[in-house]
Amino acid sequence: MPRPCTGKNTSLFKNFRVPLRAMELYYRLDLWEWILLGGLFLTAAGLVRFYFNVYARLLKYTVPVPGEEKKPVSVVISGKNQYEMLKKNLTFWLEQKYPCFEVIVVYENTDEDIASLLQEFARRYDKLKLINANQSINFFDEKKFSLSVGVKSAENEYVILTDPRFRPTSEYCIDYMQAAFGPKTNIVIGHPVNSARKTRICSFSGWRNAENSLQYIGFALKGKAFTGRRTLIAYRKSFFLEHQGYTDTYALNTGVFDRLCPHLSQKEDLALQLAPQAEVRFTDPHGHTGTYRSEKQYLNTLYSQKSSARTEIRLYRWLTPLFFLFLAGNILYFASGMNQGRYPLLPVWIIAAGAVALFKFVIQAVVMQKAGNVIRSGLLWLCLPLYEILYLPLQVALCWGKKRGRA
Repeated sequence: MPRPCTGKNTSLFKNFRVPLRAMELYYRLDLWEWILLGGLFLTAAGLVRFYFNVYARLLKYTVPVPGEEKKPVSVVISGKNQYEMLKKNLTFWLEQKYPCFEVIVVYENTDEDIASLLQEFARRYDKLKLINANQSINFFDEKKFSLSVGVKSAENEYVILTDPRFRPTSEYCIDYMQAAFGPKTNIVIGHPVNSARKTRICSFSGWRNAENSLQYIGFALKGKAFTGRRTLIAYRKSFFLEHQGYTDTYALNTGVFDRLCPHLSQKEDLALQLAPQAEVRFTDPHGHTGTYRSEKQYLNTLYSQKSSARTEIRLYRWLTPLFFLFLAGNILYFASGMNQGRYPLLPVWIIAAGAVALFKFVIQAVVMQKAGNVIRSGLLWLCLPLYEILYLPLQVALCWGKKRGRA
């Protein structure tokens, strides 16, 4: 007769209990595993929310197209110390296919080469207007001052500001920029690009420029604009003069970033023109601003004004290093446990951690690439997460520089 089960440790019972114990260890999480997994999940959730809340807004963007109305436009350029760039790019503005516009170049008559070059252009193009500004400026950004002088001298209500280092890639740039002005629009933000190849893999500096652009464009689409780039931005002249142009930022190191956007009272006051026909492209191979300097100027523009965008971007910039910190903590704690023999099988918490990290990277790659396609930024997804990791020491340097008063 079969022996009754007594509950003792028979060979059959022993063979059954070993895998059960292994499965209990497989699912059991200690305190550190809960902390590391929970921290990774919360930081990833915060980052994914930012991607959808800011970057994904570009996916719904529609391009304003020119209609029958053609508003008179003035294009203002600061020509100081830009002989080669004016010689190379000014023609592209003067030969725009648009019925009513003028191009204003502000320069110093003391620079004889630029003066003679501009006089030659003026003889060939009646749309060119020259403004001589010979003031000696030592304590603030001379380009801001020159552009302010140019806007005051403009004959038209609609004014486009740009930089001689950038050239329009289409004969219809002015047409598309003015088309974005609605009845209440005071500012139109355009988007300059650096690369001529749409499929080019972004460099590290290109990735930083692209992400910064996605941020200020995304917040503009939310109705919380905090900046644009003076390399391509348009104003109503009356609005520009009402708020005294760049007077309050002459001494602030904001680089090419504009700070008039926070003066807008309603979402309808601002429009974006991201059409390929309206783009301007960087043409100076020796004039790139260093990544550190460009980042510092962008952060100066952001942090020098109180806005919800500043709070959200600051939180986003903290969540990124925290995410990688928790990810590294999960990997190291798992490796330590394997080395000590704590895990007879692969623990489920490390699988969950891997799934959370993979989900975050996939969402980031898809959303940022689709948004980047709108501004023709090149291939972004191949850069992630490598560039994010490389950015961490630069972020520390930026924080250190700010504390020491250099930012």
